[in-house]
Amino acid sequence: MVLLGAGAGLALAGCKAKPSEAAPASASVASGAPAASAPPAAAKPWFSGHFSGEYQAKLAAVEVKSGAVKEWAADDGKASSGPGKLNLQISDDGLVDGSGEGALGPSRASGKVEDDTLRVQFTPDDKAGLHGTLVASRDGDGFKGTLQASSGDSLRVRGAAVELKKQSN
Repeated sequence: MVLLGAGAGLALAGCKAKPSEAAPASASVASGAPAASAPPAAAKPWFSGHFSGEYQAKLAAVEVKSGAVKEWAADDGKASSGPGKLNLQISDDGLVDGSGEGALGPSRASGKVEDDTLRVQFTPDDKAGLHGTLVASRDGDGFKGTLQASSGDSLRVRGAAVELKKQSN
């Protein structure tokens, strides 16, 4: 008969493990699966992709009081008013590149998405075009906002509501 000391009995008792407590790593090695797997690819941000929309530019309300630029009162709103189109490409990091065409003139667009807000500057391709700024907020999977534009001398001031929709690849 072999007598075990109290410490040896405790050590043997500690070696017993329930089948449900078996280490998962040993099971994956036994099954031939790799012990570590690559992390899943990060999902693209909701705003990443191509967006397009249309606008209807109109004479923007400018408060004309004494001391204001007299040409504002003389602007009948016909020049640089009417329809236009915007095409924007937004990268995964939120940078915006694109173009505009129509009543405000052909332009290049650049900007950024931060949180759920899109901010874009439009720079005209020629002297006749208007400089513009679009500020829009997330609306579903697109954006809604306001485009404000003016001529280089700020004598023509226009505004337009804009709704941008995400386009499929």
